[in-house]
Amino acid sequence: MVDEVELAEILHGHLSPGVALGVRMGQIGLKKVGLSRGDKRLFAVVETALCLADGIQASTGCTVGHSSLRVEDFGKLAACIFRSDTKEGIRLSLKIGSLPPALRDWVMRKRKFSREEEEKIVKEILHLDEASFNIEYVTAEPFSKFEEAAIVKCEACGELIIETKAIKVEGRTLCRACHGERYYRPHKT
Repeated sequence: MVDEVELAEILHGHLSPGVALGVRMGQIGLKKVGLSRGDKRLFAVVETALCLADGIQASTGCTVGHSSLRVEDFGKLAACIFRSDTKEGIRLSLKIGSLPPALRDWVMRKRKFSREEEEKIVKEILHLDEASFNIEYVTAEPFSKFEEAAIVKCEACGELIIETKAIKVEGRTLCRACHGERYYRPHKT
C-alpha cells in the first residue's frame, strides 16, 4: 500500500513544499479529529487552489468526487478537517514566527529555490510538529449529499443537474449557468 507522502507525490506529479504542507496538515488534522485516512465521516476544506489541496487529499482521503473535499480559495495556506457526524473539526494555519528561516522564506516567497533546497524544505515540513501551527477548533456543515438528491433538467438549456444545485426562478428550474453564473463564455457560431 502506498503511504500518503508517496500518494501525494503521485497525485501532484512531484513532492513540492506546498504538497508536503498539505500532507502534514492532514496528518495533524486526522489526529485531532480522531479519524483515520479514508474514513467516510471526514470532510475537508482547503483555503487555496494550489498544491496544498493535493496534499490534503492524499493524507485524508477526502476527494472532490466523493464530495468530501472542497476548495474555498481565500488564498491562504490553511485547511480545515471536520467530522460529518459531529460537525466539529479543526482549522490549521502556519505560525510563521516559529518556522526555520529557509521555510519562512519559502512561505513568504522571498526568493526562488533550487530543487535541492525545496527537497530540504519538504523534509522540514514533513517533520513540523503541532506547535508550528495555529490550531483553531471550529464547526461546519458537511457538504451536500449528492447521491441523495434527485436529478432534474434545466428548463433553459436542457442539461441535467443535481436538484440541490438548481435555481428556481419564477417557477422555472434553471442551472447556475443559465441563471447567469457562468465561469465560461460560449463562442458565437
